[in-house]
Amino acid sequence: MKIYLVGGAVRDKLLGLEPKERDWVVVGSTPQEMKKNGFKQVGKDFPVFIHPNSGEEYALARTERKSGHGYTGFEFNVDSNVSLEEDLERRDLTINAIAEDEAGNLIDPYQGQKDIKNKKLRHVSVAFSEDPLRVLRLARFQVKFPEFTIAPETINMVREIVDSGELKYLTGERIWLEMYKSDNIGSFYDQLVKLGLIDKIKGFHLTLELLPYRKDVLNGCQSLKKIHQISYFIYRLTRSEDDFCDELKIPNEYRDLARMLRQCEVEIKEYIPKKDQYDKLLDLINKLDVRKTERLKDFFECVDISDDKKIFFESLIDKIRNFRLDEEQQKKSKDEIIKLIKNTHKEIAQNHITNYLDSQ
Repeated sequence: MKIYLVGGAVRDKLLGLEPKERDWVVVGSTPQEMKKNGFKQVGKDFPVFIHPNSGEEYALARTERKSGHGYTGFEFNVDSNVSLEEDLERRDLTINAIAEDEAGNLIDPYQGQKDIKNKKLRHVSVAFSEDPLRVLRLARFQVKFPEFTIAPETINMVREIVDSGELKYLTGERIWLEMYKSDNIGSFYDQLVKLGLIDKIKGFHLTLELLPYRKDVLNGCQSLKKIHQISYFIYRLTRSEDDFCDELKIPNEYRDLARMLRQCEVEIKEYIPKKDQYDKLLDLINKLDVRKTERLKDFFECVDISDDKKIFFESLIDKIRNFRLDEEQQKKSKDEIIKLIKNTHKEIAQNHITNYLDSQ
């Protein structure tokens, strides 16, 4: 049994970056031996194991043979005779097909170091065209390393995948995962446009095709947090956040924030406090739903408004949220309580507007 560090960890070290995670490949072993040594197998039929102490992934060296559609349409050969070079050959890009042994020696049969030096994203072998998911990974790595260029022969491979119709077999969950992993959702979208993939990929065919390369569309959200970037993207560049999120199985917190942005962002930006006009303000506050504290926080981090306006809304929301009925008020009928709360909120909003304008 021989163990090698592979993939992104080796690539990032060569680029002078701190690896986020480490993946290992095991040559000359079997599932039985891995389990005997305390490794836990991931899935029944997949040759990946979790180290009992570090929790890192150790995969048996394998070759693959295409047997169906999509990224799942493969049969694995995990025979103990599979070599390291054969395992590296099935990987997507040469920069990800470099291994390091326990002594720190690099094994680079597909010239990944050369491509790192020349800043090229190049496929390892013709097997690249067999897995449609690799097109999305290519787009993601182009975003991660914007100074790199895609080799012409790899662009030709992408066209083969597009023409084959294999992209339609990608599941929403896998597309969402590549989207989520991307460092910048706007740039990821641009790469999908450049590669001619927008109308070929589930979910993304629902985006607004008249807006490619319009990075200014996404400039309203400057936050680096993933949920802010992605939710703002869903709001600004999809026809329907519900349809897009349904197709890609996107978690509800992204959908809900995108929906709130669609309903309220423009009104928030255009709102101007005026005396005796509290109804409009309360209608807007009700749309924001003051009960959802974290979502409100995310919303205001997404919306590009002045600090003064942000404080205006957030302080009003705190006043409304902190209002409590006293014991006598709680004894009233349901209709009376509703009326009381409504009138109190009107009074809070009216006073808030007045105090704000008086302070200007």
